[in-house]
Amino acid sequence: MKTYLIAGAMLALTAGAASAQSGPGQMGGRLDANGDGKVTLAEFKAGRPMMQRLDTNKDGKISKAEFAARPQRKDAPEGKARGDGSRMFGMLDANNDGFIDKAELDKLAERRFSRMDADGDGALSPTELQAARQGARGMMGGGR
Repeated sequence: MKTYLIAGAMLALTAGAASAQSGPGQMGGRLDANGDGKVTLAEFKAGRPMMQRLDTNKDGKISKAEFAARPQRKDAPEGKARGDGSRMFGMLDANNDGFIDKAELDKLAERRFSRMDADGDGALSPTELQAARQGARGMMGGGR
């Protein structure tokens, strides 16, 4: 169960990366900022909008209340109620200060990136991004 919660948290926090899609001439979708056909760790970190989205008071950290008020995922199963996220928040708040800050999100992004970088070359290829997206869907019970 803990594995699924952590995976869900990682998916929620790095949703931009996990759902990156390639467009015509864009091998890494919106994550590939320089258009070189691969996504570096720096691009991966810059491509996740969670802090901007959830930090509603713009104090540089996400409170438990801000986290609980996060919007439902667009691809969430119909009729499935979402809890307040207390348990997930507790796992993400690594230093137990009652907030999720940029350092904690960066650490999470680094772990996620490392798992996605199957060949260990320090960059995500379109194939690795696609595999991560498919894996996240499978883990979360989605099937689109």
